[in-house]
Amino acid sequence: MWNAASAALAVDQQPNVILFLVDDMGPMDTSVPFMTDDDGKPKRYPLNDYYRTPAMERLASRGIRFSTFYAMSVCSPTRTSILTGQNAARHRVTQWIRSEENNRGEYGPPEWRWVGFQNARATLPGVLQASGYRTIFVGKAHFGPLGEPSEWPTNLGFDVNVAGCSWGQPGSYYGEDGYGNLKGNKRRAV
Repeated sequence: MWNAASAALAVDQQPNVILFLVDDMGPMDTSVPFMTDDDGKPKRYPLNDYYRTPAMERLASRGIRFSTFYAMSVCSPTRTSILTGQNAARHRVTQWIRSEENNRGEYGPPEWRWVGFQNARATLPGVLQASGYRTIFVGKAHFGPLGEPSEWPTNLGFDVNVAGCSWGQPGSYYGEDGYGNLKGNKRRAV
């Protein structure tokens, strides 16, 4: 009885983990200066003073601020890297994923994952689930095209999915097929 109670208590004491990924955000699109001078010190630019992001300022001052990093220039490989902990050369999703077709083209290497994310040994939501967390995905997924398992975040280890699918830009966040893009849909949120 004590073991079950202590295990339940341990789960209750776990911190919440929230990961925000902002699409198409530049290094000067926040009041936190992410660019550095030659000595590695944060350097402000005019756009850093244009935007007011006090919550990001608090996060940067109280947490970890990455100043040396690499990200792919498009969303699908970046999202897959966060999901797997692997770089694009390893997981082989190296381009954004078209939602309705294979986007390999005539010159793309056939060994690259043109159909998006495929099963990995471990994913971030899977590791969190194994530690007693409940996982939810909200927003733009874009892990794979229609008809592939990677189309839906729930196939990649998330317990709940709100609006994530093969489309890069959901028309609303109701989480239903069509996402509000159907003509005459009165429930469209965006």
